[in-house]
Amino acid sequence: MALVMDRAKVEDVDKLLSLYLLIYQDDYPLEIGTNRQVMKEAIENKLEFLWLVMRDDESNAIAGSCIFEMDLKYKIGKVVGVAVADNYRDRKIATTLIEYGTRRILEEQKLVHSLYATTRTLAIHSQRMFLSNGFFPLGIFPNARKIKSYETLTLMAKFKKDLFERRAHVEEVPEIISPMLSIMSEIAGIKFHTRAAKSKCATRSIGAEQESPHGDLGGFEFIYAPFFVQRRFNEVFKNDDDSHFYPFHTPNMLITCNDGTPMNLYATFNKKDHYCVIVTGSKTASVLGKARFKKLIFAMKEMGIYYVETLVRLSSFDTIDFLTQNGFLPSAFYPAMREINGELHDYILLTRTMVPLDFNGMAIDHSFMPFIKQYTQQWIKMNLKSFDVFWN
Repeated sequence: MALVMDRAKVEDVDKLLSLYLLIYQDDYPLEIGTNRQVMKEAIENKLEFLWLVMRDDESNAIAGSCIFEMDLKYKIGKVVGVAVADNYRDRKIATTLIEYGTRRILEEQKLVHSLYATTRTLAIHSQRMFLSNGFFPLGIFPNARKIKSYETLTLMAKFKKDLFERRAHVEEVPEIISPMLSIMSEIAGIKFHTRAAKSKCATRSIGAEQESPHGDLGGFEFIYAPFFVQRRFNEVFKNDDDSHFYPFHTPNMLITCNDGTPMNLYATFNKKDHYCVIVTGSKTASVLGKARFKKLIFAMKEMGIYYVETLVRLSSFDTIDFLTQNGFLPSAFYPAMREINGELHDYILLTRTMVPLDFNGMAIDHSFMPFIKQYTQQWIKMNLKSFDVFWN
């Protein structure tokens, strides 16, 4: 039998649904592999999607699938939905699809600056499949997805040639970020001329306690209404591209102060696996102050949110400082992620897990071990070395 690479067609949707179901059972968290209408729209949208399949030219069966989604505004893309049917394994189908798609998008058509991918850590082969195609390891999402248990995911990306030379210079960063810069310098050869500075939360008004208009620490309301929240988000940020940047994430939840404090957070919440992304806010999180921010995190946990992440531009010292002084830790670094006025800006991924950290049974390539090591060291320092013990 011969295998032929092709773009997916609308009439392939049933076969693709069967492929993802056979491989992932009920564990696949993305609609693009489980929702017929979403898949149909992606296949038809040839501008923002490149959906590749490998066909068996004798039986017309789909042997493998790989989806490239692109945000042409921000010149970034992602690779998702890599799947190969069991009876076609060991033929390098996934590797071939990834290699072709990345070459076409990054080198030939130059549609985006970078392509990223996330992988599970139940097995190592998917990580090595991307690494062998020139993807750099960028970090981890600790305890990010609840499928059968809380799973850690990896993050990696492939970049256009000579992209790092156009990165914007950052004068100083909070010292908690320094280990991440050292890792990226070693892995990707990136040169950082950045000074590490101690936290300024104690010496500035960053994170100073803010009382509510009613004189106490007010609570929060969570409005999970995808269409309403998206409309509201589009209205508020219609002419403001600078204060929000989270490719491929559309807010579906609004978090608001119930006492009238003018602070709203726009988030993407996946109820199935308790995963939440803070996309942006009407003000920086530090305006809440430490005590009230702690109350927000507790309220999020009561809502069933067990993992929170947010992307912060490396130059945003105060935001990184406040979040890392209030339970968030750096877990991934994305260089040259966003272009602004010809310069490419680095971003840091800050995460917080609400459940006990557990890396047992994780299968991970050695290239991710520096990220695991720095994260666990920071986690221990934050959670186990920050209290005093008194004996009678």
